[in-house]
Amino acid sequence: MEELIAVSLGLFAGTVTGIVPGAGVTVAMVIATPMLMGFDVTQLLLFYMALASMVQFTGTIPAVFLGVPGETNSLPAVIEGTKFNRRMMSQLAVGVSAVGSVLGSVIAVALTFLLLSFLIGHVSVFFSNNTKFYLYIFVIVFCVLVYNRGNVLINITLCLTGYALSLPGESDISSNIRYTLNIDDLEFGVPLMPVLIGFLIVPTLYKIYNDHQRVKQFKGNDVAFKKVLVYFMRCLPSSIRGSVIGYLCGFVPGVNTILATNTSYSVEKRLNPNSPGRQLVASETANNSGQFASMLPLLLIGIPITGSEVILFSLLVDAGWSPFQFNNVANNADMIFRDIVPWFVFANLVGLLVAWPFARQILRLFTASKKYVIISLAIFMMGLNTYLGIQDYRTVLYTVCLIVFGCVGLLIRKHEPIPLIFMFILGNDIEAVFFRQWLI
Repeated sequence: MEELIAVSLGLFAGTVTGIVPGAGVTVAMVIATPMLMGFDVTQLLLFYMALASMVQFTGTIPAVFLGVPGETNSLPAVIEGTKFNRRMMSQLAVGVSAVGSVLGSVIAVALTFLLLSFLIGHVSVFFSNNTKFYLYIFVIVFCVLVYNRGNVLINITLCLTGYALSLPGESDISSNIRYTLNIDDLEFGVPLMPVLIGFLIVPTLYKIYNDHQRVKQFKGNDVAFKKVLVYFMRCLPSSIRGSVIGYLCGFVPGVNTILATNTSYSVEKRLNPNSPGRQLVASETANNSGQFASMLPLLLIGIPITGSEVILFSLLVDAGWSPFQFNNVANNADMIFRDIVPWFVFANLVGLLVAWPFARQILRLFTASKKYVIISLAIFMMGLNTYLGIQDYRTVLYTVCLIVFGCVGLLIRKHEPIPLIFMFILGNDIEAVFFRQWLI
């Protein structure tokens, strides 16, 4: 029952997140934090899995019906979905995308099952400090070169800012308290929640609230599921191809599902330039297979490779989980197929039901009260920050940090803050790994 509750909450959060233009899994994880604080490790993993899976489904709905990306990797759905919308076939587009997403998840599980025996025999190398050192170098270089359209100066500034915020308080290489500026409350470090709200939630809510794009008419007739399946069977080779491409791209840190979607879309556009259906199905199938693959480094060896997984990593550690307890990869693999995979398949089937027959109804509900939802979220996040400050006996610090980081977040709202979030949460661990490597 506890697992079902965690999955159900994740599905609900994913449904809302996918519908809200500009939101994403990372933002949803921040908003859901107070609810997740009472979850154990398994519940956290299941909530995140359900959330991330459902977002891949519902993000297609505003992309197809409104021409507005519901999530960061919905651009191909916007381009090709518009073509269906013009022909009054929006629900068909959402339906075949949802079926493709289910197939993508099944293929991702099958590929994992086939490859895991090989990985188990070789993955122990990842537990060495030497390998972790080079992995962190790769992640840092990736953050510097990829985010914010490759603007190296901005990305370096964000990384250094995140690292600087991680320095006050205790460190993993010394028992001394450092860089507190004689502020007693900083002995326990800069609080996480004001950083996440200030740099992620505040800019996102601002963008959504000020989005005055006119909502298009919901076009499209009701489509029988049989017609959806018939149309999908024509696109089956594209769906399988997209699943494999998405799965491989899912292991790339930082941009896994974005890379998976756009790579699969580009390949299909070259192979079938005159088939919007094949291009749409290929890109949307790649979403889900890439999403499952992106979770494997965290589940197997305790290394997060996306911004949302970094937040999940922080919650898992608070729940008593430690990457060092994952020293038996075979047991971790058993956990994936015993605890995660059944619920992952269930989440995708629910996603099919939500994204196909209820697509327009869900979208109407949000667009009718969008600004009220945003204002409510803003009030909720301020209340959450105050509540956590009271619980941590650092109310003033939480409030000051929220104001400062919120203002800075608004000033840099045109830039992606993920490099900053990465370095803030992982800064102490990266410092410890680098220090041990220097000693070695």
